[in-house]
Amino acid sequence: MRVPDPFDLDVTVRSHGWYDLAPWRYDGARRTLARPLRLATGRVVAAEVTEAPGGLAVRLLAAGRPSAAEAAEARAQLRECLALDDDLSPFHATAAALERRRAGGEGRLPDLRWALARGAGRLLRSPTVWEDAVKTLLTTNCSWALTRAMVARLCEAAGEPGPDGALAFPAPAALARRTERFFREVVRAGYRAPFLRALAREVAAGRLDLEGLRRSALPAGELRSRLLALDGFGPYAAEHLARLLGRHDFLALDSWTRDTLRRRRGLRRLPTEGAARRWYAPYGPHAGLAMWLEVTADWFDETPAWPPPRADAAAGRAGRGKDPGQEESP
Repeated sequence: MRVPDPFDLDVTVRSHGWYDLAPWRYDGARRTLARPLRLATGRVVAAEVTEAPGGLAVRLLAAGRPSAAEAAEARAQLRECLALDDDLSPFHATAAALERRRAGGEGRLPDLRWALARGAGRLLRSPTVWEDAVKTLLTTNCSWALTRAMVARLCEAAGEPGPDGALAFPAPAALARRTERFFREVVRAGYRAPFLRALAREVAAGRLDLEGLRRSALPAGELRSRLLALDGFGPYAAEHLARLLGRHDFLALDSWTRDTLRRRRGLRRLPTEGAARRWYAPYGPHAGLAMWLEVTADWFDETPAWPPPRADAAAGRAGRGKDPGQEESP
């Protein structure tokens, strides 16, 4: 499978926390990413992608040989997940120009040399906007350990098994039939339970076209308003989902990003939203991407700073607020 130049699979996979959530599985030592994929035929296949000379190699496992059309669809889904067809050249050109200004001592511009060298900026996303939306909702007001647990319980309780036994992410119809009690007592989603049920029912009934947002030409502000209209989506959740749709106009600030900016920039207090907007305004429609690459730069050092050790994760950044638009983990 062809890839842009430069491209680093590990940087894209670990661009944010999705690779740590079911049904994704990532072997960093082997540089191999795997998950079940649901095809248009309704069949679930097991897909694996790994680095290979000249690009990426894809391996599919199915109950019976996949047809040429099914294989092509699986590859297309993986290309979408890895954002391989997103054109990042405008962002990289802007970042390179601003790097020269930063090196000259200008202002509060972030040091993005590592991102330019490794072609960073592609964010791992799910095969469907539906899955991205559900997972975004499950990041609000909680620790990363709780997010991981809720997503795992959702897949275990309602996911369809693939040929290797791994459970696919539940389809909207599979969750639309569930009661709110299921989301409260089985998934243990807390206050998110009615929002999850409502989202599943709206999508399954065809009243909400989340997938149409993937290539939407809506102005950024209108897209954000559409996402804010989703039950349970506050400013953080809407802006985070917009980021996964390739729209980086917004910062999607939360307590974790604010504190990380404070530490990285040697500040005594948490930065205000206004200050953060001014810092990244020179990046225009890629302001949010520039911020994200700054706060995650140490994830790609020799000793990655994230994810936290699983034994300690429960004691990590636990959210205590009540705004569903706040998130406490990557």
